[in-house]
Amino acid sequence: MNNREMALDIIKKMGTKENLLSIENCMTRIRINVRDVKKCEIEQLKKEEYILGVTIQGNNVQLVVGPGKSSKLAAEMSEITGIKSNEIDEAAVRKEENKEKNNTPFKRVLKKVANVFIPILPAFIACGLMVAIYEAGYVFFPGLEESDFGKILSAIAYSVFTILPIIVGYNTAKEFGGSPILGAVLASILNAAAITGVHILGIECEAGRGGVISVLIVAAIGAKLERAIRKKMPEIFIMTFLGLIVFQPIAGFVSDAVGNFVQYIIYNVPALAGLATLVYLPLVMTGMHHGLIAVNAQLISDFGVTYLLPVTCMAGAGQVGAAFYVFLKTKRYVRMHFRLECWELESR
Repeated sequence: MNNREMALDIIKKMGTKENLLSIENCMTRIRINVRDVKKCEIEQLKKEEYILGVTIQGNNVQLVVGPGKSSKLAAEMSEITGIKSNEIDEAAVRKEENKEKNNTPFKRVLKKVANVFIPILPAFIACGLMVAIYEAGYVFFPGLEESDFGKILSAIAYSVFTILPIIVGYNTAKEFGGSPILGAVLASILNAAAITGVHILGIECEAGRGGVISVLIVAAIGAKLERAIRKKMPEIFIMTFLGLIVFQPIAGFVSDAVGNFVQYIIYNVPALAGLATLVYLPLVMTGMHHGLIAVNAQLISDFGVTYLLPVTCMAGAGQVGAAFYVFLKTKRYVRMHFRLECWELESR
């Protein structure tokens, strides 16, 4: 079957040319907008050898035919139907499709949470290396901790963790549309030693309870509240008491539960820790892995290390191994397909 015959076959199975509205092609696909998808013989199209895959998005039918082939078939279809065809940038189209697909309220919140912590990562890395040097130093050089140099090294190593709540409060308020300095102030209040032991409505306050998770919640809600009542009253007063009697206790419970649970799993049920790698990749595919940044930050704050990150990193290692295995099993097909693509490109 030549290109002309393939084009006629596609048009017929798409419900004839009266059902076609537009024809576009990218590097590997023909994208056809139709009046009525129900008139298209989708199952019959999938059975054709020259069609490698079929994707439907609303009234848009995408036929995967391979590089080089898509432009030729689109040109033939355009000539037969009289509908002008256009060549589009596949990368740009895919990017826009993924952007639209991931534009859900939950994923937007996760993206904002990620944006809070991403600017802090360079400081985490640098201070993490300094922590490793410092702690290795006083093991091999007794007395380093008490020396002036050791104290300076310790100050550098743990600096980011000392001011972490303030940074998180600042970035959170900024990301959620509030005044960054107010987020920093709220974080400072939640971590002030003066509130420890204070009772409000029967709830005992504790400085730093909930760590960065409580700061994240309070600063985010504070930013939203600020935007709503900015011209009426100082929201910092409201969020201070809401944070101390509502959000900080809740975040403290969540923080303690997550930290203790992860630590228990790592030390007592290592097999379950391995299963975390099975969950992590689906989280990456949906963009929900950004939600773990706050958990990792809290684990580092509580224990000095994150037990979760090394486990989830193994998911990436497993993915590399699986991809390498697939390559070994299919390398003959890959080489043949590559040669076919080169031949088609040269023939153009």
